[in-house]
Amino acid sequence: MDSILWVDDIRNPPADITGCDIARSYAEAIAYLGKNEYETIYLDHDLASFEADGREKTGYDLVLYIVQRKMDGLHVPKNYHLLTANPVGHENMQAVIDRYLV
Repeated sequence: MDSILWVDDIRNPPADITGCDIARSYAEAIAYLGKNEYETIYLDHDLASFEADGREKTGYDLVLYIVQRKMDGLHVPKNYHLLTANPVGHENMQAVIDRYLV
């Protein structure tokens, strides 16, 4: 069975996606990626995860983290699905995925 990580601060996976881990924040997603090897990841852009300085950590930041994992020789997911309705965020995330992760 495909191991799946769902990263979205609000939405739940649809009924046909079962047995996945759910991360509601950037920090939770990082923790899951450090503990498990996922084949598939579903990513939202706007995660409502804020640093102490007020900067938001988004799905774009998470994609950059995954790229760094790949460059460090660590396991990264093979399949990426973007959940975001943010058109600029979607475009930016997809560009990094296309360039470095597929």
